Amino acid sequence: MRFKKFKSKFSNAKKTRVDGILFDSKLEADRYIFLKGLQRSGKIQNLKIQVPFELIEKQKKGSHKIPSVCYGNSKTIRAVKYYADFVYMRTKDLKWVVNDSKGRTTDVYKIKMKLFIALNGDKYQFLETYRDNKRNNFLEF
Repeated sequence: MRFKKFKSKFSNAKKTRVDGILFDSKLEADRYIFLKGLQRSGKIQNLKIQVPFELIEKQKKGSHKIPSVCYGNSKTIRAVKYYADFVYMRTKDLKWVVNDSKGRTTDVYKIKMKLFIALNGDKYQFLETYRDNKRNNFLEF
């Protein structure tokens, strides 16, 4: 019996290594290089990558039977986390920025982003960046 190979929904993303760090896509790696330049010039500081934010803490499972969110005989439902591509402080106003580089967005990402803003919108500015192939730079929204 032959099994059909399914393409990943992110099949265009090519893992890329920069400064010994493996990024999920060339877009994310290029954004890292861009942000490193901003940090060298003093426009941003404290650049961090793949920062986890807990959106919903782990919970007791109780009598619920939900294998999609529990492992085996676990008595807890795992936490929901959002991993930001980049977090840094903008030097001009000392505001923390959470920056996500996006080729395309999924419904799960949209929900996590909304939860993040509801929980942390007063502490962080959320910034999505996309590739502008015509100008070979980033579009910031």
